[in-house]
Amino acid sequence: MLARTAAATVLGCWAATANAAPTIVAAREDAFIAHDSGTDGWTIGSSNLSLTIGLDTTRALALQRIANPATGRTWDITPAPDFGITAGGERVTLGSAGTVTFVAADARTTDFGVVLTFSFEHRTQRLQFSRVYACYAGSPTIETWTRVVSASADVALTDLLAWRLTMPVGHVRWLGGLRGDSAGGSVEDAFVVADRDLDPGERIELGAEGRSSETFVPLLFVDGETDEFFGALMWSGAWRAVLERTGERLRATLDFPGVATVVTPSRAVELPHAFFGVRAHGGPDESGALHEFVMRGIRRGRPFTPLVTYNTWFVYGTTITEDTMVAEMDRAAAIGVELFVIDAGWYVGAGATSDFDFEAGLGTWQADPDRFPSGLASLADYAHGIGMQFGLWVEPERVALSTVDRPGLAREAWLVTHDGDYGGQTMAQLCLARPEARQWVLDRLVALIEQVHPDYLKWDNNGWTNCNRSGHGHGTSDGNLQQVQALYGLLDELRRQYPDLRIENVSGGGARIDFGMLAYSDTAWMDDRTSPSSHVRHNIEGLTFAFPPAYLLSFLIDGENEPIAGAYDLPLYTRSRGAAVLGLTYRTDLLDDDTAALLSAQIGEYKSYRDTIARANASLLTLQTPYDESGWDALQELADQGRTALIFAFKSEYSDDRLVVRPRGLLPDSMYSVLSVDQGPLGVERGDLLMQDGIELAASSTSRAHVLLLRARSPEP
Repeated sequence: MLARTAAATVLGCWAATANAAPTIVAAREDAFIAHDSGTDGWTIGSSNLSLTIGLDTTRALALQRIANPATGRTWDITPAPDFGITAGGERVTLGSAGTVTFVAADARTTDFGVVLTFSFEHRTQRLQFSRVYACYAGSPTIETWTRVVSASADVALTDLLAWRLTMPVGHVRWLGGLRGDSAGGSVEDAFVVADRDLDPGERIELGAEGRSSETFVPLLFVDGETDEFFGALMWSGAWRAVLERTGERLRATLDFPGVATVVTPSRAVELPHAFFGVRAHGGPDESGALHEFVMRGIRRGRPFTPLVTYNTWFVYGTTITEDTMVAEMDRAAAIGVELFVIDAGWYVGAGATSDFDFEAGLGTWQADPDRFPSGLASLADYAHGIGMQFGLWVEPERVALSTVDRPGLAREAWLVTHDGDYGGQTMAQLCLARPEARQWVLDRLVALIEQVHPDYLKWDNNGWTNCNRSGHGHGTSDGNLQQVQALYGLLDELRRQYPDLRIENVSGGGARIDFGMLAYSDTAWMDDRTSPSSHVRHNIEGLTFAFPPAYLLSFLIDGENEPIAGAYDLPLYTRSRGAAVLGLTYRTDLLDDDTAALLSAQIGEYKSYRDTIARANASLLTLQTPYDESGWDALQELADQGRTALIFAFKSEYSDDRLVVRPRGLLPDSMYSVLSVDQGPLGVERGDLLMQDGIELAASSTSRAHVLLLRARSPEP
């Protein structure tokens, strides 16, 4: 149950009473829950969305209506149950008929919104079901999940469902996953925004069998004429989305195929959380529909802090030493780096076969005393002493097989196997569903944090196997489910013990970027392929379709045909990363004075507007970055309810082509000052005219990358 600051509880008996207007029974800012005593229906929502839920003619709990109170429009769903499950071989629909009995409806406020819980009891199997809906202030989004408790016996649960809704046919959009190195795709395939219209009778499936975003990100949109439906999972493991068109209706389902788990008297089962909502076209800050839900519902008010980040991996690999890191810190601090992260290879055994062999020694959790004679804590202290924060790479979920069963290290009985196979010859995954394994990992992490005092952990995961090994507390087909839930528990405990510790989410690149990990991590490394600049922009432009730009990290690196020293357009390279979290991975001892000064100036420029990035959501003003290196691409980031906007525009080749960018989501009647970071002030114009007429850009002799800052001015006479 979510934390509460106040509570207003209403127990419904699902019996009609005298007709009366719906009564607000719980509220937090504009989020509310209302009860209609005449129909015994319940409505949960905010100023821009309301969802009505009640019993249908078969006495089943059903979604009845989705509407926008601000526009008066409804999203035409088919009234029907959005959830079902098979328990002990019996298909169960929540309601008040047959073996299932309605118990109560509970409406409560939380720190950030409201929660509506419907409780049911299965009389013969002695199961309690809680179907929960939550809404957060300022967001047209409903979060939902289901919890199952057993009072007497172990009961198998199958056909697990997050939600299912039937709606009008619309243009469907979704977001591709990392693909590339981890899924056999090419660079161009990563994080592609795709769209199409389904033909009558057509069915498409999206999903993942291991980690959430290996192939697709668990998010979809259905575009109508005036409004757009969106839905997603807050989940980092296996999932499926099914879209099926029948006539002029579209059924959308989010579920977990092939998963069978068991609820026991000692272990309740809570299914992965999901959400859905409807946003209006053409409204203020249309692209920000998810933003308030991310900040309040998922992150519980925890802000983003995009710091200029240095990482050692691409240029040092495992050859890092105490002396080289101290020298690198000094030079990095001098050009404006704020966070220094020592990547893989700091532990005993790393680098056994090559300078980039980070797997050897993984799981020892012991800093190499030959390379770090003063210990890692001395490096953290040094970074703090020169005004930087200090970060450290870890991969807690895997170990090298050569370390297994050594005194104090991981035990073989804790390792993940699938049909007896570890999934590799030298490495294995730890099954976090096994309590001893989970506790061992937590103990190692706590010991490391207490010893080194890092400000930041880079949490990596470079391999995945769905465990079906016996003796781990899970069955043969729910290893993925329990592994991810145990991971969340581990991260939650770290957050509880170290509330100021920031965590970077990386899984061989972005194989696990999703709304579940967004709750537990503060930055996400998108892709190990961190050049060329057009590819980095392509990733940012795709992923900001779903996530705030201040969550997405990439690095400026010496790339093929894009050297940092002697760069023909260093602002282009830097600004291509600077639309999100700006990172640097480079041997700064190779920088000449002129390049160092230019890079320092670019970092200073980024700092001048990154506070806007920290609060912003983003939307594309053009198509996603072209790979033919011939066109323009432009991304807008909007903050402060439309009072502040950043526009990043890039020309892939020098030419006389011009681009008119038309901002979105500005306040129509407000006057905006428009500033180019290269050209200075461009003028003052009203928001509606900027959105209508746009701003014309030309390829500049300074750089092929433009950055514009728009700020609403205080009202003037």
